[in-house]
Amino acid sequence: MERIVLEVDDTVGKIYKSFSPASKLRFNQTISLMLKKAVNDATFAEYKKLLDDVGNEALKNGLTPEILEALLASDD
Repeated sequence: MERIVLEVDDTVGKIYKSFSPASKLRFNQTISLMLKKAVNDATFAEYKKLLDDVGNEALKNGLTPEILEALLASDD
């Protein structure tokens, strides 16, 4: 487990400090999951952009849905 420091406003800091150890653990786990989801969402967005860029480049180079379908159907 790695320790990081997050800056929050005074109200949130006071609330966190008042948590029991068990509540702090649950809160930390929740924040960890939220950060993982944010990273995954960002990665997905980058992947989607890459796919869109490749698709646009293929269209620009003359690839049509019909040609793509024929290429995918061929055994070559």
